[in-house]
Amino acid sequence: MRRTAAIAGVVAAAGLAYWLIAGRRAATIDHAACRGCNVLLITIDTLRADRVGAFGSTAGLTPAIDRLAERGLKLTRAYSSAPLTLPSHASILTGVSPPRHGVRTNGLFRFGSALPTLATILKNAGYRTGAFIGAFVLDARFGLNRGFDVYDDRYGEPKAGEPADAAERRADEVVKPAMAWITRQSGAHWFAWVHLYDPHEPYRAPEPYASQHAPYDAEVAYTDAVIGNFIADLDAAHQLDSTVIVLAADHGESLGEHGERSHGVFAYDATLRVPWIIWARDRIAPQTWQRAVRLIDLAPTTLDLVGVAAPAPFEGRSIVDAIDSRDTTDPPAYFEAMDANLTRNWAPLSGIVSGDTKLIDLPIPELYDLVRDPKETTNLFTRERERARTLTALLRSTTAGFGTAADAQQTTLSADARQRLQALGYVAASAAPVRRAFTDADDPKVMIGVANDLNEALAQFKRGDADPAMIAVRNIIQAHPAFSTAYGVLASMLHDTGNLPAAIATLETLVRRGAADQSVMVVLAGYLQEGGAAAKAASLLEAVVAEHPDYADAYNSLGVAYSRLGRHDKAQAAFNKVLELDPTSATAYENLGVDDLGRGDLESAVAHLRRAIEIDPRLARAHNVLAAAYMRQKRQAEAIAEWKLALDLDPRLYDALFNLGISLWDSGRQSDARPYLERFVAEAPPARYAPDIARLRRILQP
Repeated sequence: MRRTAAIAGVVAAAGLAYWLIAGRRAATIDHAACRGCNVLLITIDTLRADRVGAFGSTAGLTPAIDRLAERGLKLTRAYSSAPLTLPSHASILTGVSPPRHGVRTNGLFRFGSALPTLATILKNAGYRTGAFIGAFVLDARFGLNRGFDVYDDRYGEPKAGEPADAAERRADEVVKPAMAWITRQSGAHWFAWVHLYDPHEPYRAPEPYASQHAPYDAEVAYTDAVIGNFIADLDAAHQLDSTVIVLAADHGESLGEHGERSHGVFAYDATLRVPWIIWARDRIAPQTWQRAVRLIDLAPTTLDLVGVAAPAPFEGRSIVDAIDSRDTTDPPAYFEAMDANLTRNWAPLSGIVSGDTKLIDLPIPELYDLVRDPKETTNLFTRERERARTLTALLRSTTAGFGTAADAQQTTLSADARQRLQALGYVAASAAPVRRAFTDADDPKVMIGVANDLNEALAQFKRGDADPAMIAVRNIIQAHPAFSTAYGVLASMLHDTGNLPAAIATLETLVRRGAADQSVMVVLAGYLQEGGAAAKAASLLEAVVAEHPDYADAYNSLGVAYSRLGRHDKAQAAFNKVLELDPTSATAYENLGVDDLGRGDLESAVAHLRRAIEIDPRLARAHNVLAAAYMRQKRQAEAIAEWKLALDLDPRLYDALFNLGISLWDSGRQSDARPYLERFVAEAPPARYAPDIARLRRILQP
């Protein structure tokens, strides 16, 4: 969910230049060169290296980052472990590759408790730790909050109908609490992680950047300006006197290269190669390192610089030794892009960079010379067999060395979960987890055009052309029956056009085939509840949480099902489990309030709903329910104010519209009520509100 209110452009501070004082020039970097320093980690989501001036751009988008690079250590060949936010950040913080930390894509995995992280290590070394997050994809429920004293992920909740990962906040809204927290840490070393999400799509930069640049570039320029002001403010507060700044992107962005519109499917350098800069005023001399490094090297390097021992589980290495010795050997850089495999049922993608050569392991394998062919347009795999064999063997030995993931999330059904689903008729009794054999037809290079067609059909649906859009999706399913995402898109379209039974049937097809992940099952459970089958939804969700005991969304949905069934104790336990996993879940507090209201505990309902609104003041649904609680407490004026606020936040929240109109009407204020009731009759979807519409038509008759 991008910001809707206009935000004034961020103007770089006039005194920006002075926060970067030229340091001594030296050929090496000392171990513990920044001993006792504070640590500021800035990760910029989806920032391409070629948009940064210090890394070759001439567009002038990043003057603040460029100044940082000019006076610090610039690492020009840094590789991400995965072109996705959650897996990449897990690797940044743990110093290990995704197969070892077990987080393979966004949303479906929770980072476990087995591995040490940069936060846990620095906290144990006496640092105060704070994280300031820009988007839902790094929400506390996914586990990266471990080790942080403060994990500020208050970006709001997605609105109804929006994808769960739509919630985000602008860069300037992230750095404000970060700045406030840092300046309160007087007398103590601190580690602050600031995650800025803005270059991620959809690209909606504020002015003046939106008018000055192409959409993606405008987001980059805006983010850079925020960073410039942030660092200037830190320097003015004397917070940079003894601080090492580590700035890196988690991955890049494919702006149409190789047919990929964004990122996450492929692993070409547009999404895999990232900028990485280390600055520590006069403690690290300005220099450039052009050998290959990996983001798994970031945590061990940071610890080396501040004089804290790195733990044994780190796979990455400190780059200090390599720079000191001018080591010309490049460590192999493993990477993977597993989202298309896990969410679309395509072939899994992994690969390795060794020296100047990249191997991408797919049904149609790829080999590139990154020096002669930096755009990766000429596949050398069949021409250079010896080099292909060498890298294939290197990839095999690398992956064999990963062993078992520290906290790998199971991807096959346990006996308990399988039994629960079988009881619902979703899984055949003889079904057993079978590893699918992928062919050329499952290669992302083959399927990317189909995925783009699906995206176009979805855009067509959103423009109002529902019938042709659904025909297009059905044609995709017929031609590619293993493309699981298409079923989810079709189900969503059917749901939004009022055909709930068909939407349920479409998702049930996926579940019966064993092709549905836990997120699909949660959506199906929501549809079942909407159709009045709360008991069946609860049984389905019980199977999901049996298999995925740390999946917050499933507990939230399960709590709603229990509440509707009158199982209030179980509902409260489910919502409290969500808060255990995600302490700032406004939706969980809202749902607690709804359940409180259902069991008649008005005092608890008001307390929980106020807490939800405190976390996310824009949560229109919580305002609606709080108004209902106020009405039961005979606080009509406060209730009416809350309903009006709910409608200001979401004009299509028809429950609030109905409640407000009826409350005014029943209190004798018919003239005030009439506009709200007439609007409800005219706009509310008949498929959901037919009885209410009929009732209001009778009331409104002269």
